[in-house]
Amino acid sequence: MLEKFPLLDAEYMQTGKVKFIVHSFHQGRPESALAAEAAWCAADQGKFFEYEHALFENQGTAWNQGNLADLAGRTGLDQNAMSQCLSNGMHRADVESARQAARNKGVSATPTFFVNNQRIEGNVPYEEFKRVIDQELARAGQ
Repeated sequence: MLEKFPLLDAEYMQTGKVKFIVHSFHQGRPESALAAEAAWCAADQGKFFEYEHALFENQGTAWNQGNLADLAGRTGLDQNAMSQCLSNGMHRADVESARQAARNKGVSATPTFFVNNQRIEGNVPYEEFKRVIDQELARAGQ
């Protein structure tokens, strides 16, 4: 998905045609839940996407508070603020609420995207995103 994001951003988000909303979803593993919390903490510092991209670039890491704070520093975030946010569990309830909402919509895999009510699941080619988005924009008269 990372390679597609700049294309989607330039063609749809920056032009105001599409609003991109992220709901962190994890499948119940504690380290995944902690990484999702860290992304919310990064959002508090205004760098959600930068941090989320860094998490994806480092998939397979056994996340803990220490290496998530280190990643924050490498992403240009305040490491101490990240550590405090994670230690305090500031976004734990938010992450669990987002997980339940995703489950309620039938999400069982990441990545899963919704363009209006059309589901796009998995790492599909950019052209598939473009086709679905353009179809929905046409339906909306844009």
